[in-house]
Amino acid sequence: MNPFFNQFQVVRLETADHPVEQFFQRPGRYSNFQKETFFLRWTAGQEFDAWAALCRSWQNDRSGYVYAEQLNRLDTTAAERYRERYSQGNCNPSFRFQNVLWEETFTGALQEILDLFRRVRNCTEDSILRNFAVKLLYWIDCYGPKLFVETTKLTRFPKFVCSGTVGTAEYLFLYLLYRLGCDVLYLGKEQDVSVQSAELLALSQRVEQPPVLPRRQNVPETAQPEPIMTQQRPTLSRASLQRADRVAAAPVQPQPQPSLSRASLQRSDRAAPPVRQPAPQPVQQPAAQAGARRQPMEFEELARFASSVVMLKVFDQNKECVKTGSGIIISDQGYILTNFHVVAGGAYYGIVLEEESDVFYTNELIKYHPERDLAILRSDKRRPPIPILEASERLVRGQKVVAIGSPLGLFNTISDGIVSGFRELRETSMVQFTAPVSPGSSGGALLDLYGRLIGVITAGFDDGQNLNLAVDHTTIRQFLGNLL
Repeated sequence: MNPFFNQFQVVRLETADHPVEQFFQRPGRYSNFQKETFFLRWTAGQEFDAWAALCRSWQNDRSGYVYAEQLNRLDTTAAERYRERYSQGNCNPSFRFQNVLWEETFTGALQEILDLFRRVRNCTEDSILRNFAVKLLYWIDCYGPKLFVETTKLTRFPKFVCSGTVGTAEYLFLYLLYRLGCDVLYLGKEQDVSVQSAELLALSQRVEQPPVLPRRQNVPETAQPEPIMTQQRPTLSRASLQRADRVAAAPVQPQPQPSLSRASLQRSDRAAPPVRQPAPQPVQQPAAQAGARRQPMEFEELARFASSVVMLKVFDQNKECVKTGSGIIISDQGYILTNFHVVAGGAYYGIVLEEESDVFYTNELIKYHPERDLAILRSDKRRPPIPILEASERLVRGQKVVAIGSPLGLFNTISDGIVSGFRELRETSMVQFTAPVSPGSSGGALLDLYGRLIGVITAGFDDGQNLNLAVDHTTIRQFLGNLL
């Protein structure tokens, strides 16, 4: 089995509110390769025409939302072309995902559905399976590009509503969409889907209670946030840190890291209330390629990178700010790098930027790794990213560094120091540095004098002065993968 196939999972979204109403009002939560997804069946009866009219207008409100009053029928001429893409139980669709994880999931789910059809239909002849595969390939070509308008990153998930006659073949196509993270609703007029298999019907949720027909409105890009999975953050002890015998930290191997002692370390996920400050004066940030300059920057120049370091406010389900931290804009796609222990337990996040009086909100936790203590948020707000030091470039003990973060809620405080050592925290490479940091600095940027990110500020010891740690640039690059 493909290694990626087990990483992306869909979980059928169960909600206390009416599921059909929630289908139109919000997307499911996606975090750590798991997508909460609707797969619903509802018979509207006398209200069918009103709901169908809503769906026709709804699909025009946002790309990636599609209503099919009846799945397209395959004519004889097209069928011949699609037969060429099927051979002995294997399909070769023309529609593809650019994202490797999504593509591997697509390939695995397609094979899973062919096997499922063979089993529930007790199919012993390849010709019957081939006819089903031809329909499946045709529908993928018809609806795949309309639904999955973003195939590069797992950031946008579509919705699909289908009416008309739905038999086993059509139902399994809907299930394929569901397996790819697409919310699916079968909107029947007088009867449910024409599927007899209890095993297949159990894959979706039958809705009995009639929903309230909503007024037409644009579906928001970011719906009411749902809480993310909360995991206990890793802690450190001095005994767990080892002196590195080399100048530069070694690349990280993806092995499990056990939890360590909490008492030995002061971490910046305390609920430090943000302190209100006068709005910062606009600054001109150096271009991202400034990191390639041959001459070190002055501290005044490095301070301008603060406009790409954000303060994060973490809100719980009661809309209370429970803690603050920092984050680093590392991509022009709106990706913000921070510590996992900063975002853990949050329902949604407020993003505070220099030169902005408004707080921007997001619930898009794209990726995280508790053992590495790293996480990625995504915001629609764009800023020039801070370049990350290449993995092949070495750090040296004694070189000067600058730390940017929001200690105790003091927005974008800048301090300087030196690299004082390199430590191994159970296979994770850490940079030890002397620039002063405090609770609230976690997730902040540690820069070299060329404006390049060399670490994410992570921890400091209670029983020492200016003994601080940052996850190093090699670990960061391995964690980000193809997000860069």
